[in-house]
Amino acid sequence: MTSRGRTATTRALGRAAEPRTPVWDPRLNPPAMSRTPLIRQAPPLLAPDLDEPEPRTARLRRRLLFALIYVVLAVGVLAVGRYVRADGGDRIVVPAVPVVSARPAAAVPRKSTAPVGTSGTFAYVAGFGPVVGSGGTIHRFKIAVEKPAGDATDFANQVNRALGDRRSWIASHRVRFQRVPESARAEFIVYLASARTSERMCRTGGLETDGFTSCRVPRKVIINADRWAGAVRGYGAPLAIYRAYAINHEVGHQLGHGHQRCPGKGKLAPVMMQQTYGLKGCRANAWPYP
Repeated sequence: MTSRGRTATTRALGRAAEPRTPVWDPRLNPPAMSRTPLIRQAPPLLAPDLDEPEPRTARLRRRLLFALIYVVLAVGVLAVGRYVRADGGDRIVVPAVPVVSARPAAAVPRKSTAPVGTSGTFAYVAGFGPVVGSGGTIHRFKIAVEKPAGDATDFANQVNRALGDRRSWIASHRVRFQRVPESARAEFIVYLASARTSERMCRTGGLETDGFTSCRVPRKVIINADRWAGAVRGYGAPLAIYRAYAINHEVGHQLGHGHQRCPGKGKLAPVMMQQTYGLKGCRANAWPYP
């Protein structure tokens, strides 16, 4: 082969070896995707850390909720525990929570045989009584019994005996007493009133008796007819002694004397001790100067 022939052949081969420009056809080759994704995947959800401490506000709310529940339950127990009705309708006391009473426990009253009514109106005992006592100021009083009246005269006589006894307040020789009629001027009135009326009268003077005890309010000595008729169980003395005690105790308040306590077990109770609520180890006594 001549040199011209080799040269032509070499050129032909060189052209054949040259790379050809590719022709792009969208139907055959889809566009290339970027290596960087357009939407970043969210990180996987992690389970909560159970050992992480609870926020302070959450703990505070939970404690307040527990405290509120406790208070509601406690109030409910107290309300239910105070009084429970038995099937027969009798009220029984259930001591759900110990409570310190502001008032001493009262003795159990006897069944009342009081001869007075509950009308709220009173009949006054007529006439003047004797002056009792040997010296001192005369304290004049009236006697009134709630209508329909029982034996008002008997009540008046027992009041006179209680105040005129040598062991009563007249033993001090500083006071004397005299009963006078309704029309006369008097320092105070001794009433014999039913439990309901006496409770109302005592309340007007600021005293709460629950219809159980007698009381004294300004210018009024109010004797509870139930206590007058039956005293209290466990008093440990005849009814006449309790009646004399009731008169001397309430008239003692009228004279300005206050309450006293039992001086010791086995000793006589002071007349100004609240013996209706129990003797507290003392012995019953009706007199200021026994």
